[in-house]
Amino acid sequence: MPLCTFSRFLKSTIVSALSLALVLGSGVCRANEFDREQAETFSTMNLAPLVKRISPAVVGIRAWGLPSEPRIFDPEAGFPDPPTPREWQGAGVVVDALAGFIVTANHLVASASVVKAQLQDGRALDALVLVRSDRDDVALLRVAPDNLRAITLDYASALEVGAPVLAIGNPGDWGQSVTVGIVSALHRSCPGIANGDLIQSDVRVAQGSSGGALVNLQGKLIGVVLARRSGFAFAAPVDAVRRLFVAAQ
Repeated sequence: MPLCTFSRFLKSTIVSALSLALVLGSGVCRANEFDREQAETFSTMNLAPLVKRISPAVVGIRAWGLPSEPRIFDPEAGFPDPPTPREWQGAGVVVDALAGFIVTANHLVASASVVKAQLQDGRALDALVLVRSDRDDVALLRVAPDNLRAITLDYASALEVGAPVLAIGNPGDWGQSVTVGIVSALHRSCPGIANGDLIQSDVRVAQGSSGGALVNLQGKLIGVVLARRSGFAFAAPVDAVRRLFVAAQ
């Protein structure tokens, strides 16, 4: 084979080999990127480690007392029912482990004379109502700070519509339950709550979820569940919790 012909053949072989290597190499890169994307998706979808970390900070709340407004059983005569004790049941969130502070829904404890916090480890602690906010429908309780787990508060300004959230409460007195959804709207109002800056989400809540935690995927508290209406849950933002801290000082 002439030298010039051999030279052209050698160049053609080298170019083909380099092209094949580039194609194979780019395929490997795409495969690695796909695997990496899949791994990130799966880690986001698996919320079990997050729930395991934050769930000890959510407690059950039981309160007993006399309703502030007596019921009328004879409207014509106007005679009220004799006062009868009532029990309220819901949830609360430990927000300061060292101080023993728990935030919950105000309507659970507003008329209560006895309040207890049921911890995940089975302990039932006596709780003292420190501060209540009728406007925000939140209240700050204090228990003995004995081996508690607290949750960190996020900032309301960091919250966006569409962000995934978890709700942890105590519905139906079944024990702690977790549901998942997204933030549906911000700055919403709900009948019976004066605060018009509530968080609306589509997490599923039921009776007994009041006072429970609304948490983001970083494991931080973004709100306290207060009510449900038309399939949506409404929560007081963390700014309402911070106002309780200020009032308690």
